[in-house]
Amino acid sequence: MTSNPSSPSFGKSTVRHEGVGGTRGFTVAPVRQLGATVAHAQGPHILVARDLTPADTAALDLSEIAAFCTSEGGPTSHAVQVAFSLGIPTVVAAGEAILTIPDGQMCALDGDNGTLFARLDDSDLEAALAHQDKVRARGRASSPGNVPVTLTGTIMRASQAADLRKAGAAGLGLLATELLFLGREHDLTDEDAHYTLYRTIAHAIGTAPITLRTLDIGGDKAVPALNLPHEDNSFLGVRGLRLSLRRPDLFVPQLRAAYRAARDDGANLRLMFPMVTRVEEFQEAARIARKIQEELAAPAIPLGVMVEVPSCALTADRFTDHVDFFSIGTNDLSQYLTATSRTNPALARDIDALDPAVTRTIWSVTRAGADHDIPVSVCGGLAGDPVGAVVLASLGATSLTVALPYLPEVREALSRTTPATLDTIRQHALTTGGTAPLRNLVTTLLGL
Repeated sequence: MTSNPSSPSFGKSTVRHEGVGGTRGFTVAPVRQLGATVAHAQGPHILVARDLTPADTAALDLSEIAAFCTSEGGPTSHAVQVAFSLGIPTVVAAGEAILTIPDGQMCALDGDNGTLFARLDDSDLEAALAHQDKVRARGRASSPGNVPVTLTGTIMRASQAADLRKAGAAGLGLLATELLFLGREHDLTDEDAHYTLYRTIAHAIGTAPITLRTLDIGGDKAVPALNLPHEDNSFLGVRGLRLSLRRPDLFVPQLRAAYRAARDDGANLRLMFPMVTRVEEFQEAARIARKIQEELAAPAIPLGVMVEVPSCALTADRFTDHVDFFSIGTNDLSQYLTATSRTNPALARDIDALDPAVTRTIWSVTRAGADHDIPVSVCGGLAGDPVGAVVLASLGATSLTVALPYLPEVREALSRTTPATLDTIRQHALTTGGTAPLRNLVTTLLGL
């Protein structure tokens, strides 16, 4: 097993479009430009576009699209996060030239190394197909060994819920509720629509815990149906819990649906509030939630915060008397701590979720949690990368939320750790930091 395998060695005729890896994986397929009619070759295609929204990605027919490559975008954009949940390899910020690749041309997309290979001749195509088989075999690798953290899954569609048990996930670690409504945004204020979805997912998962993140709208997740005002900097604007507290018509139906599902079906739900900046915001959200619980005569549901804003992370100790759990969102936390936009293609190579500023902040949150017996989970693309997962475990995360296709690799990497190797990795994460140095260290120590 390797955590970041080299691309095949191709001949001089192959054209390399260098971008940044968004979602890991290697796919060989004919290209299909966004908006094109059905491409010439049969079977799944590599979709090529200037950029994709989360809604675009969520609507992809996985029988038609096996991967995508964009000329713009960033590796931690929400479109990539949707692709992560669906298990679609992606490359972003690959440049305008990809938009001239003819429909039907056989290409290879390397999400591990951020490259789209075009104009493959016969020998290069053969090498690409062999490498694809090798990568897919790596993805099926499994280990019966113990791992130092709990592994939960994340899904994008309700239909994926039944796959959690098969994948060996210990529950649903992040249910991004707004993504379930892409394409049907008018239902966001419909309590029964939420209730039906939560019940469907709970029935498929059974008694395993489900962490339901309340609506996280804003940033690069625009919802035209809500007629929200334009914001010059939407990532620093009215998004997540800020929006929910200002829009009871969005917040209350969702909370009522969750408590009804817990009451009527015994759904093992946890509620997590996103974009929390101050403890007072959490307290207000919790007050509303508990009032609804009382009105519905429903059981109590654990309440937690998504730690993704520096002000929340740096004052985690102030939250420990109020929350039941923390969940660190590494994508936004990295963006805010390093002032690096997650959607700007010019900065796609600069954003680093293992920058020492990020690793030290994660460590401070996990220490606050450990000191007060508060579990700390981590979600985001970093948790689904074997090296990233090992680093997060070394930093004290108690659970990781991983997209189902990547669970076997993550479990395998974690099973190779020992307390001694985790101590070594943590010390380097807090001092040297950075994805490249830590990847070299972890792969060497664990033989990945």
